[in-house]
Amino acid sequence: MRHKTIFILVFFILNLAISSFYLDTWKNANTTSRALPIISYFEDGSFSFDKYHELTCDKSFIDGHYYTDKAPLPTYIVLPFFGALVKTGIISPDDNGSLFGDHIYLLGGFLTASLPFTFILLIIFLAIKNLKTSVSPVFLSMLPFYASFIFVFTGTYFPHILSGFLLLASYIYLKKEKYLVAGIFAGLSFLCEYNLAVIFFLWAIQLIARKRNIKPAIIYSLGILPSLLFILYYNHIFTGSPFIMLYKYHNFDQLNSNYGFSIPGFTSLWGLSFSWYKGLFFYAPFVLLFTIMAIKPALQKGTRYLLTNYLFIPFVVYYFFIASYFGWWGGWTYGPRFLLAPAILLTYEGILYLSHKKFPKYVFWIFIGFGIICTLMAKATLSYSIPTDVANPMLDLIIPNFFKGEFNANNILTMLFGTKPVYSFIIFVLMFGGSLWLLNLWFIKNQVKHLRKNRSRL
Repeated sequence: MRHKTIFILVFFILNLAISSFYLDTWKNANTTSRALPIISYFEDGSFSFDKYHELTCDKSFIDGHYYTDKAPLPTYIVLPFFGALVKTGIISPDDNGSLFGDHIYLLGGFLTASLPFTFILLIIFLAIKNLKTSVSPVFLSMLPFYASFIFVFTGTYFPHILSGFLLLASYIYLKKEKYLVAGIFAGLSFLCEYNLAVIFFLWAIQLIARKRNIKPAIIYSLGILPSLLFILYYNHIFTGSPFIMLYKYHNFDQLNSNYGFSIPGFTSLWGLSFSWYKGLFFYAPFVLLFTIMAIKPALQKGTRYLLTNYLFIPFVVYYFFIASYFGWWGGWTYGPRFLLAPAILLTYEGILYLSHKKFPKYVFWIFIGFGIICTLMAKATLSYSIPTDVANPMLDLIIPNFFKGEFNANNILTMLFGTKPVYSFIIFVLMFGGSLWLLNLWFIKNQVKHLRKNRSRL
């Protein structure tokens, strides 16, 4: 038991180190919009960031003041940690009395992306570690996530990995029929990313259809209720109405009409699915493998199974929902970032599905190999910072930048010791590969020891 605990601890630490190696300090409009309320709060005691508003275009203008337009939870999670660092003097004002700097991005990226990403890996590893899988549970639990655009967003102060982690927790407890807990996590995911309300609203309907009883849905809704009450109060404080969200006051004119939603077209539907631009199946190839293997058996189970499945219908509806958004591509981003949270669910369920199936290993490694090459090259160069008008990010930017040696300086070694980014990347690859090899070897040895003990007892 002690050895298992140590292994799990090492598994967690190594994956946390990998996911935190690249910590984003780029002053992206999205991340800055989450960071500025924290800075303003500890400087002026207010969440309005009037004196900093020119640093971001993602903002709401209400009654002469500028506020973040983002869902609040990622900001409020970082707030107390940042405050503690300020109070202890670890973070101090610059010569102009400003607290704004790289540290807020580093802290936000670690707390809302790297940390939940590592917990996701741990959850899935614990779920499959005792199964006889075609591919080692270490590889099967880790590589599908690393071979995905999900990994590219680790270390970045975006909400999607945190919201995906919370949505995954809700999904797991929903399947376990722990409805109140499932509702609590669903509500928290909503406070990270408003769009996800589409998914947990459908889950409530599916609960009624599955159980043919409204009681589970009511219990589930009670879990969501505190988060809904909070957002109503939050809206009232800033907009004056509990039913008007800060997005309504965004400086993008498109958001003033139906919050930016309309009827989806072919461009967005193709762009979010198979395209090299922002296609889910291109930027998360394991999801494509899962879909290919699972779609036929799922269809054979009949209409009722599909309609009440917590993954199929919610994802399809959510996909069309995002495709109807005026900015469905997600701005400057690697992959379809608005689909990142449900992509975590698809990857999780895909790993569970394949853990019970026999399949040729080479098929797994083909899909994973392609994904790993793409994500490592992205991490090495531009990470998620892909201009919107680049039609084929891999061929037009990432691969050329990689071979030209234009590497990402947003890594721990470069930031702390001034190591050249190319050398940092080489060290990162060695650390990544070495961690995989070490964990897998250790896991296999533990399995062998366990089998020998069982045989000796017999």
